[in-house]
Amino acid sequence: MAGIIRIFAYGSLLNDSSLRKTVPEAGNVFPARVFGFKRVFNLASHYRYCSDRRVPVCVLNLTAVSTDAAINGVCFEMNHRSFDALISREQIYEMHDVEVVEYHNSASVHAAKLFWAKHRQSYKYLRDSAAQRHYMNLCLTGCEAYGQQFVDEFKVSTEFWGINSGHDEDRIWRGVY
Repeated sequence: MAGIIRIFAYGSLLNDSSLRKTVPEAGNVFPARVFGFKRVFNLASHYRYCSDRRVPVCVLNLTAVSTDAAINGVCFEMNHRSFDALISREQIYEMHDVEVVEYHNSASVHAAKLFWAKHRQSYKYLRDSAAQRHYMNLCLTGCEAYGQQFVDEFKVSTEFWGINSGHDEDRIWRGVY
């Protein structure tokens, strides 16, 4: 694979240290939005585990929604050097083409790819799991680098499959679920 590949990330790759572990040469990283999706915790990870329970951690995925709905994330560019490592990390997802809008300049649109596990069985967020909280903290810490508005938008555009209580969602965000 030759040339530059542009990726839109909406989960743990928001966190720069997590991104750099897999894609050390990631460049031109900028906050962005993609329309037509809702972010959802509904996917069993293939490599993040809760060792106490010996079950996978629930990771972020997408669900298609109306075209006015948006999720925030980061867009980055990479070359072919780390592409195999990224594909291995994201192997439970399929890659899809999207248009990315810059977060602070909505007039600037870019073609990119994102990872979406469109046809996977739903999986529930783990209650009282340090490993689950670690994954959530990776995502939120990544968001914090772009300011409180970015964090708030991340939370508003994120759902938890199988959790129907606003009280439980609030507890998840506070790290006490």
